[in-house]
Amino acid sequence: MTIQYNANYIETMPFSDTCVQVNCGVGVEETFTVPGTPEQQFQAYFEYTADSNVFVCKNATPSLPLVGTVGTQQYNEFRPKKRYVRGGDVLHFITPDTNAYIGVSLRQLQG
Repeated sequence: MTIQYNANYIETMPFSDTCVQVNCGVGVEETFTVPGTPEQQFQAYFEYTADSNVFVCKNATPSLPLVGTVGTQQYNEFRPKKRYVRGGDVLHFITPDTNAYIGVSLRQLQG
């Protein structure tokens, strides 16, 4: 069971019991499927190593923009911090870096 989000304490959140730790390498896509059903909503909180370049895409394979181009892929975001997701959503991660660490923790939102 994912811990429920509670905003009683300003800027303070409990540790989550649903976490994922990701280690991405150059151009290698990694994925994480959000547990639960599509009726369940979660706050996904992302953390990255300070100098990592990471793109996160919801329910699609992320692309890295080529040098001298502008990417316009929907739901493909550079280092998002907090996002809403639903059970069954698949988060995809990719980096152009040699090594990038990513942490994601979930908190279930009350509907």
